[in-house]
This record gives sequence, C-alpha cells and structure tokens, in this order.
Amino acid sequence: MLPLALIVEPGATPSSVMLTMDMLNVASRFPEAEGCRLDILSVHGGAVRLSPCVSVDTQTMPEVLAGYAAVILPGFFAADGAALIEQLQTVWQPVIARLRSLPGETLLAGSCYGTFVLAESGVLDGATATTPWWLQAEFRQRYPHIALDADAVVVDSGRYLTAGAMTAHTDLTLHVLRRLLGAALVRSVSRIMLVDGARDSQRPFMALRRQFDDPLIQQAADWLAAHGSVAVTTAALAEALHVSYRTLHRRFQAAAGMPPIAYVQDLRVEHAKELLESTRMSLEQIVARVGYSDVPAFRRLFVRRAGLSPAQYRQRFRRG
Repeated sequence: MLPLALIVEPGATPSSVMLTMDMLNVASRFPEAEGCRLDILSVHGGAVRLSPCVSVDTQTMPEVLAGYAAVILPGFFAADGAALIEQLQTVWQPVIARLRSLPGETLLAGSCYGTFVLAESGVLDGATATTPWWLQAEFRQRYPHIALDADAVVVDSGRYLTAGAMTAHTDLTLHVLRRLLGAALVRSVSRIMLVDGARDSQRPFMALRRQFDDPLIQQAADWLAAHGSVAVTTAALAEALHVSYRTLHRRFQAAAGMPPIAYVQDLRVEHAKELLESTRMSLEQIVARVGYSDVPAFRRLFVRRAGLSPAQYRQRFRRG
C-alpha cells in the first residue's frame, strides 16, 4: 500500500481538493499506482464544508500522522493577510502541531495559503519555498528563516514541496506523483487530464499593487499612473507631492517594498502588458506609448519583470 493524506479544513479551496482526488483516481488506473490510497483527513472528521455548496466527507485526523508516504495541504480562502494569520492561529493550529511530529520519511506538500501552514509549523526553516506571489512580502517578514522563491510555481526542497497560487496545486500534485510513482505515470495522468505541469514561473501572472494604506504613497501611485506615458523622475514626483525626495523614498520603500523608480518601471511594464493583450500595436509603438525610447532596453526590462519576452507574453495572453 502507498497511502497519501490530504488534510482539509473548512474553507479549503474546492478546486485543489477535487483536483487531488481526480488525479489520484486517474493514477489508480495504471499499474505503477497499484495500492495507492488517498485519505481525506480533518481535525474533527465528518463532513467539511469547503464552500456554500460543496462539502467533502473526511476521516478524523490521527494524533500522529505516521504511515503516510505524503501529506498534502490544499489552499484555503482568506479575505486578506490578517484573516490568513487568524486562521493559522485557530483553525489550522491542530494541523500545525501534527506537522511538527511527522516522521522524517514523509513527503510534505502544500500549495497557495497551505504554504503558510507549512511555514508556521517551522518545518520549512532553512529550506527554499514558494508561496502566492501577492503575499511574498508578508511571507518574508513572518518567516525570515525560509528562503523564498516567489517566482517559482513549484519548489522541491527534498522532503518539502511548495507551490504558488491556486491552480499551481495541479503542478504540485503532479510533482508528488512524480516523486512517489515516477515520471512515466505522471505523463499518463497528464495526457488524460490535459495538464502538463510545465509552468515554472508565477511572474507572467503577477500584477502591480495599486492600493496603499499610506495616504502619501497612494497619492504617489495615483500620480504615477496618471503620468505613465511620459518620462517622469522621482524628483518630479516628490515636487508634485510637496515632500522631500528622502521622505518619499523612505515611505515608498516601506509601503511598496521597492523604491519609486522601480515602481515606475513596473507600472510601465503593466501598461505594456495591457497593450500586448488588447491591441495589435507593434512593440516599438507600445514602448513609445509607455514612455520609453529605447526598445532593446525595455525588452530586457520586460523579460526581467514578466519572465517572458513581449512576443511570448502576447502569444500566451492575447485577447480576442
């Protein structure tokens, strides 16, 4: 037997729970997965409500998670960072306690907000991990002993596997199957489910933050967005907001996690993404529209920020 455990609690994302079940069901059709079993566990057992219209039956989670080849944590819903931390400190505390006493041979995997559950338990200290791209600043601040690679879709740190936002659970589950049952089985499952697990970066999906709690930085972000098609300097921004450059730089770094000039660059890349998705404009026209004159330099900037060339980005995300 090759038992795997999927741990769910109220609010776990239905897509990741059902996806794990479907993939294991498909895998069981092949000889490589003979004897493979998925146990769906929760702290209290019984029916667990994932959403207003979706529930899943679970077994009561044992005090010690011994005997499992892998333990998988799906993502779950949280309105914001504060709500996420509250769930870690309440709903997921019994799970976190059990993760700390897992046998050393157990493979441990988590996706989306489930990566915070792993991190909270301390098992990822000293390892490399990924997490949803929009919470990378919070992850770094809360877990300084974990090497965060927020660009990656899946990070394999040996015993620990982590994946980024929501649908990255597909890639994570495929990787668990690859580690336990081999690449040939994963190819068979991928063909049937029309998934390939080939995504390696979250960067093409990252969006620039536009809302800030600091009123000054919100003014700055709004001003930059309004002047995004012309060449602007941070000195001009500071003058427009009637503050010193030093004050602007310090507060921008604290609120946005980057200096103003980096935010300007990211804002122009975001504008270029929109034009690549929605127009037939040439790259030269787009570069001019977003306030640049050096096409090769902007192409290099775009690749650094988006993880794809402008042509690759347009091919993947072009609308209509």
